[in-house]
Amino acid sequence: MNKIKAFIFRFFQRRQPTRNVAFPHYDQVRSVLVLFQSDLLEDNRVVTDTIRRKLLADDKDVVLLGYAPKKEIQSPILPQSRIMGLKDHNFFDIPHSELVESLQRRQYDLLINLTQQPVLPLEYMTMYARADFKTGMQRDNGLLDFMVNTPAQDSPLYLFDQIIYFLKHIKSND
Repeated sequence: MNKIKAFIFRFFQRRQPTRNVAFPHYDQVRSVLVLFQSDLLEDNRVVTDTIRRKLLADDKDVVLLGYAPKKEIQSPILPQSRIMGLKDHNFFDIPHSELVESLQRRQYDLLINLTQQPVLPLEYMTMYARADFKTGMQRDNGLLDFMVNTPAQDSPLYLFDQIIYFLKHIKSND
C-alpha cells in the first residue's frame, strides 16, 4: 500500500509548477511555517514553546502545523497553530481540498520541516505550501531547497538549531 501512496504522491509532485528559489537572508525573513510530527498526546512543548519562542524572539511571524496519526484531534484549530489528523486526509494520505486551500491562503518566507522521518501527510503540506524557501532534514523527495544531513533525534530541537545556524551564517549573493 505504501508503494501506491508513494506513486500517487510523485504523480501530484510532477504536476507542481517549478519554483524560483533564492537563499534567504535570515534577518529579512518575516513569516515562518513550521511543520512537525506531533506525538499522540498532542503535547508538543518543544515545538510550541521552545522553537516558537525562539522564532518570535527573532521577530518572526510563526505558524505551526503538526500531524498526529489518529482520528480525533483534541487541540483547537487556531490561526497560528493546528494539528492535523487522519480525518484531514483521505485513504491515500492526500489532504482534503479545504486544508490545502487554507494552507495556500498565505505566502511564507520560510518553511521549516522538522520531521525526523518521512510522514506523507506532512510531505503533501511541504509540497503545497506557498513558501519562498523550504528547508528540513535531508531527503531524496525533491521538495526542499536546503537540507541538513543529520541523524534522526528524539526531539526536533537539534534539527531546528542546525537549520537556524546555517540560515544565519550562510551569506548568499542572490
